[in-house]
Amino acid sequence: MPDLTYVGRQSIYDRDFTVAAYELLYRLDNNNFVDIEDHSLATAELLSNVFTSIGFEELVGDKTAFINMPREFLVGSYPIPEISSNLVIEILEHIEPDEEVIDALFMLKKRGYTLALDDYNFDPWHQPYLKIVDIIKIDVADIGIDQLSQKMTQLKKFNVKLLAEKVETEDEVERCLAMGFDLFQGYYFSYPKIVTGRKINSHQIAIVELATKFNQPNVSIKELTELVSHDVALSYKLLRYVNSAMYGFSGEITSIDETVFILGLDTLMRLVYVVMAGRLSENNTDILESALVRALMCEALAIELGKKSEKGAYFMTGLFSRLDALLGISLEDALEELPIDEDIKQALLEGSGELGNALRMTVNYCEGDISELSTTDVASKRLMDFYLHVVPMARQYVEFSY
Repeated sequence: MPDLTYVGRQSIYDRDFTVAAYELLYRLDNNNFVDIEDHSLATAELLSNVFTSIGFEELVGDKTAFINMPREFLVGSYPIPEISSNLVIEILEHIEPDEEVIDALFMLKKRGYTLALDDYNFDPWHQPYLKIVDIIKIDVADIGIDQLSQKMTQLKKFNVKLLAEKVETEDEVERCLAMGFDLFQGYYFSYPKIVTGRKINSHQIAIVELATKFNQPNVSIKELTELVSHDVALSYKLLRYVNSAMYGFSGEITSIDETVFILGLDTLMRLVYVVMAGRLSENNTDILESALVRALMCEALAIELGKKSEKGAYFMTGLFSRLDALLGISLEDALEELPIDEDIKQALLEGSGELGNALRMTVNYCEGDISELSTTDVASKRLMDFYLHVVPMARQYVEFSY
């Protein structure tokens, strides 16, 4: 399965106690706390998780997002997402307000970003920020509610919104309202919620790259056997397959060259795809079996429709039609990241072309949508024959996949 990614999301409320925005927080796992040593790395990973693994709109909808931005992001060493209308840039309290930073903040404001100063504690060191930022965040727990009420007059001359964070009691809420705070954040209202997503790891991308190379029309047997032999885990799995009861050879087969000689290139290619699917599915046998049934059905249709030379592409189309379930992310996201031939992508996303037609027949039959089969190029009886033939074959493959 793809690696899980994590984002902390804490609601920010207005004076009517409705959600006005969210703060998005870097998280390593399901623990609702993380000790950050490198703020730039944490922000970079947070942005990657937000925009590539989970999705910005999925996290905040039509609300704005507060995100901590270290110095390297403020001054342009690392890019800030171009969504100025939906992003509040939080200036970390330890960043020195030197000339480079102040100039960069003015440029960010010109680009339309809202600026917030995080954890303001009334230290004169922060004064240069107060004439630039739009929001000042004040840690109620750190300053103390009694001390805070004495210091608030210092902020009245600035045209800013005030956000009370780490608000934990009803008394603190009432007193912050009376002091004129506009926004509120803290355990009294809600704890940060951990939102998870999935990303495809480099190992899985390499698996699909290998399968794609197998499907290239001019690839030689020597190239294919070398590709397989260089992948130790794949070689091991293939040799387990061919030496299993599924094939029942009397003597042990000990090399990929021998496998090709005995089984033929077509069978080797199919086994590579099967092993690949098993490595993507991470022990989810039901999903793997379903994917293999579709793949084998599409392969049978390729032969039936006079496309025997393209049966590898048909097999992959059926197999990848369950990528969303195999990987745990949307099909669109998976196909965007993986190196899959364009005609297969179009068949999967739009149902177009001969591959899309074969996939549609397969999916309709497997899902029992008989009404859609009356206009297909293959009789229902033939589809039933294919299905009855491939289901036990798919189960055998699954049995020897783990």
